[in-house]
Amino acid sequence: MRTTLTLSAVLALLGLAGCNGDGDPRGGDPGQDDAGASASPDASTTPTPDAAVALPDASTATVNVAGKRTHTLNLGGPPREFIVYVPALAVGRTAPVVFMFHGTSGDGEKFFNISGWREKADAEGLIAVFPSALTYCLHEDENGDGDFDDPGEDKLTTKWAHGELGTPTMPLCTPAELAMLTPANRALADHPLQDDIAFVRAMLDVLAREHVTDARRIYASGFSNGAGLTSRLVVEMADRFAAIHAGSGTLQVTPTPALRAIPVTVSVGELDDRFLTALGLTALPLTSTLMTDVPAIKLRAVNPMLTTLGLADSARYDERTIAGEKVIRFSYDQRASGGTASNLLNFIVIEDLYHQYPNGINHPLVAADLLWDFFRQYSLP
Repeated sequence: MRTTLTLSAVLALLGLAGCNGDGDPRGGDPGQDDAGASASPDASTTPTPDAAVALPDASTATVNVAGKRTHTLNLGGPPREFIVYVPALAVGRTAPVVFMFHGTSGDGEKFFNISGWREKADAEGLIAVFPSALTYCLHEDENGDGDFDDPGEDKLTTKWAHGELGTPTMPLCTPAELAMLTPANRALADHPLQDDIAFVRAMLDVLAREHVTDARRIYASGFSNGAGLTSRLVVEMADRFAAIHAGSGTLQVTPTPALRAIPVTVSVGELDDRFLTALGLTALPLTSTLMTDVPAIKLRAVNPMLTTLGLADSARYDERTIAGEKVIRFSYDQRASGGTASNLLNFIVIEDLYHQYPNGINHPLVAADLLWDFFRQYSLP
């Protein structure tokens, strides 16, 4: 691994790099996770599958106050920020909660504006939460050639600690590399890897304390690098989330049994280059034979979650049209050892979707609509 940055890399690091896939159909969050899973150095201890589920006591708040509020938390590192949006329909009631975790180079404010969850909150009376990841100086082998020497693989950008960050697969910059940054950028990035699971727990504490929320109906959706984090939540925080979605990203921590039965949806676009480039394809086949035609997609996106959820490799297939686009689905709900179904994994592929979080503008389908129909079916026991 290199220990110094090239001049071009230094110039690239003088500003936040990348885009988020919110507009250009070929654009996207550049932080797509590589295939495979690795142990995370910042992971908290994974609970055993039979651990007791302990939800927080009822909120001490007496009423939800409508509006948008940005919270700042101090957790022993750089300040952490997240937006809580309370719609008018959540006033005078106990509201469910949806977290939206952005992708690499994004932030909570951007996904407050583009994800569609603010509008869904207004329509359904749910509370929407938009956290922001911290900025890191890092190296990412985007083309998978085994080094970090290619243009754009030295980055100064926001990133969730999804499992690879801070490992040899995605190392942080050395002190010497940090010293080459401008003072402003060095102030953003000169910090150790932070515990994003602790950040999620702290946000849940704020919600329980300051809002009237239903602790049994809390959900999370993530895009790209954010999907890596929500996948990690399946492993480490299934006791706090009723259902989880990971869009255009995969599990990057070691698959270990989830704390409880939890329904999960993993989605990817037919034209998502973060998957297609590694597979040597121009599009994913939208057919019932996808898993056998492209076994690498199953190896990368499905098998780690099957292991985490303890599910058998046996899927039902169906397809439908949503907003004029074909959506295929593989549903897994049989225990690996047989017997009554408990967990659920849906793997879906969306026609004409690039590396994007679809919002009705960048793609006809609105992810928030599709996912709320999925989330609302489930609550913690």
